[in-house]
Amino acid sequence: MSSASQVGAAQAPSGVTPDFDNPADVLRTVNYVTQALSLVFVTVFICLKTYAKSSVLRGTWNLEDHITYFSYVLFIGYCVDSIFASQYGGGINQWEVTVDQIPSFLKTGYAATIFYAPMALSVKMALLLIIARVFGSVHKKTIMGIYIFMGLLGGYYFSALVVKIRICWPIHAYWEGDMSKCLDQRAIIIADAIVSAVSDLVILLLPTPLTWSLQLPLRKKLRVAGILCAGGIATAFSIYRLGMIIDEGNSINQTVVFIKVILSGNAEIGLGLICACLPAVTALYTRRKGGSGYQSGYHSGAYGNRSKGYPDSSAAGMSKNKIYVNHSIHIGTVPRGEDEEARAGSADQWSRSQDQIELVTNAQGISESKWT
Repeated sequence: MSSASQVGAAQAPSGVTPDFDNPADVLRTVNYVTQALSLVFVTVFICLKTYAKSSVLRGTWNLEDHITYFSYVLFIGYCVDSIFASQYGGGINQWEVTVDQIPSFLKTGYAATIFYAPMALSVKMALLLIIARVFGSVHKKTIMGIYIFMGLLGGYYFSALVVKIRICWPIHAYWEGDMSKCLDQRAIIIADAIVSAVSDLVILLLPTPLTWSLQLPLRKKLRVAGILCAGGIATAFSIYRLGMIIDEGNSINQTVVFIKVILSGNAEIGLGLICACLPAVTALYTRRKGGSGYQSGYHSGAYGNRSKGYPDSSAAGMSKNKIYVNHSIHIGTVPRGEDEEARAGSADQWSRSQDQIELVTNAQGISESKWT
């Protein structure tokens, strides 16, 4: 069909002649590349996490692990759906997309909004559960607040999913373009962006004061906070999406605007999934870097033996002028209120998470005067 006989899905700007045979590629290629890279990078980290858990750490699978994998499955669906979106005009100016393509494009857009709600909720839950597991023994009141916050997030995203499923009634009115039977999609996306920005900001900021209150060397505090705060990096993309929707939400060029929304979702959820894998991947890296110097110092219990405050009984018996050397990345600490003499003899001991765990190097006693 020639360009002359085709009709664009939107009115072209003054002075612009639509070219349906060779439309301008605004974000189409960017979308294809982003989806491919997102799938590759996230899959690599998921595989590393699985390997670390099953072969190196030999830990039990906790709730946050299952939630992470559930979110990953949804993320795959989201990326595949986004590829189809560009097949039907996504990333091309809407006036160069034919009216025949728009229903198929809107179907992919509808599917993307359905994928997003449970996908975003699950990855945020996984990150918050990791934080709660790390600090659960020493910040019980704060952890209770985290669980309440998780409940509020769950309530919002469940409600949002119901609203998105029935955004138009009957549902096919969405891709048939009968807006008289639909809710305000722009308002719904803005609400999503606000909740995402706030929750990502909480995930970014929460671990810092919790980590700083622990009795760890500064270098360890920075490393622990860095691992746990990494999931909040998605805050920037949530804020970008919010500003973009407010600025461009009413644009006639929705085939480009919606791809921007999709790409911000890729960044937010992709980074969140990678960060949910970081503790296990970091432990794997530390294990490999340590080489033969590592022993399989594995302990049962979610975060080590907190009733004793030591990774094992041999460490507990170490004299106070000795230090238990651990070269791995730690994410727990000796509980407060422990015997002061024992704590002085184990200033660099803190238990490890069964699912994030560090593998402990050969323990050796050295004099306190040699510690730097």
